[in-house]
Amino acid sequence: MEIPVRVKCMKKLNTLIAVLIALSMTSSAQAVTPDPLATQRAINEEVISLPWKYELKQYSLEQSNSTFNLPKGYSLLMGDFARHYDQIPQKSDEDPNTEALIFNHKTGVQLILNYYPDGYVSLKDWEDLDADVLMQEISDNAKKINVARANNNMIPLKIGGWLQRPRLNRNNHSVSWVFEVIDGEKTAVNAVTIKLGRKGYEKITWVSSYDNYLKSMDDMAFLVDQHTFNEGHRYADYSMGDQMAALGIASLVGITAGGNVQKAGLAALYAGLMSNAKKLMVPALIAFGVMGAFFRKRFGGRNQKFPTNPVLVLNLIKTKSPAV
Repeated sequence: MEIPVRVKCMKKLNTLIAVLIALSMTSSAQAVTPDPLATQRAINEEVISLPWKYELKQYSLEQSNSTFNLPKGYSLLMGDFARHYDQIPQKSDEDPNTEALIFNHKTGVQLILNYYPDGYVSLKDWEDLDADVLMQEISDNAKKINVARANNNMIPLKIGGWLQRPRLNRNNHSVSWVFEVIDGEKTAVNAVTIKLGRKGYEKITWVSSYDNYLKSMDDMAFLVDQHTFNEGHRYADYSMGDQMAALGIASLVGITAGGNVQKAGLAALYAGLMSNAKKLMVPALIAFGVMGAFFRKRFGGRNQKFPTNPVLVLNLIKTKSPAV
């Protein structure tokens, strides 16, 4: 039985999380602890001791009334534990909208699922979305945020442009986009899919380096298809009188991507880049690298099972993974 973790409130607009996890925030990382190795070891142990699901089956996501079908090569964190992972590095606030986190053992790619019960999102304004204008707004907002980054001794970000312009899939009622973000000599991607339901939407964020994205970008569509709203909660199940969302799809994409829709885009970018940078997500990414090696070395076989006892897990880590 899962032990509830206290959920605190944080800003809903949490874009570019992929950038914050995949990019190395060098200047921030150098400023932290007097004993970074001990800190990293503690983070690694805490991450690996979480109750990861690995059985290849369909898992229920209660917040969104949906399911996720876990494919081979992936592990899953759900509910309170997924929210808890979010704040491990610096014990910052948990995001109450996070309901699952999926991790690929081989590539280190992560998928973060956040559900927002904001009502039924109309597609009527889709034609109002101008991808070129939106990209210019994102770039302009990134420049404004770079002023704050400079005050925190952080390297300025540069938006490299669309790798995939916003694309509406009317078959599964989703919108996806990808753009490039450059941090000094490092490059990452902001890859997001919004999947619409009857009473809200699932925001699915792809977390990886730029190189890993290029190698496995086809996997994102496959993984998005593993998520399905339950009958009665699907977008197609809309009934007259259902609560309508305040924003149509074009405005929702604009805000989530970091444009200037209703002046909320800058707040979205700022929340994503500044508050999450303070969480020091890089140590967590390293922890996932250790965990990936652990999975591959100790439980790589198809029929091998991952132990659920945290004490047993940590004992195995200490004997099998010297890097921890």
